[in-house]
Amino acid sequence: MKYLKRYWQIIFPILIMLLIWSFSAQNGDSSDSLSIPLAAKLGLTNRVVRKIAHFLIYAMLGASLANFFRSVEGKQFPKFKDILASILVAVVYSCIDEYHQSFIPDRDGNPIDILIDSLGAIAGI
Repeated sequence: MKYLKRYWQIIFPILIMLLIWSFSAQNGDSSDSLSIPLAAKLGLTNRVVRKIAHFLIYAMLGASLANFFRSVEGKQFPKFKDILASILVAVVYSCIDEYHQSFIPDRDGNPIDILIDSLGAIAGI
C-alpha cells in the first residue's frame, strides 16, 4: 500500500499537467465552448471564469507538487526547498504551456496568465 501511495504522489502532478496541456491544445472556439456556458451560469464574464480556472488548476498543481517533493524524503511537512522546487516546476510549466498556446489557432501566450498560474501554485502550496 505504501508503494501505491508513492506512485500516486508522482502520477497525480503529471495527470494535472496533462489536463492543463489538453485544455491548452484546444483552439479558441473549443475552449470558449467550455467556458462561456459556465460563465453564463455563474453570472461572470468569460474572461473572469478563464482566469479563475487558471488559478485553481495551478493551485491543484502546486499542492500536488509540494506533496510529491515532501514525500521524496518522507517528511510530514514540506521544507523550504520543497516549496521552492514546487513553485519553480509550476512556473516553468506555466511558461512552457503559454508558449505552447501561442501556436494554437485563436489562442495566445499571455504573460498575465503566467502570473495568475504562479499565484495559484503558491496558493496551493
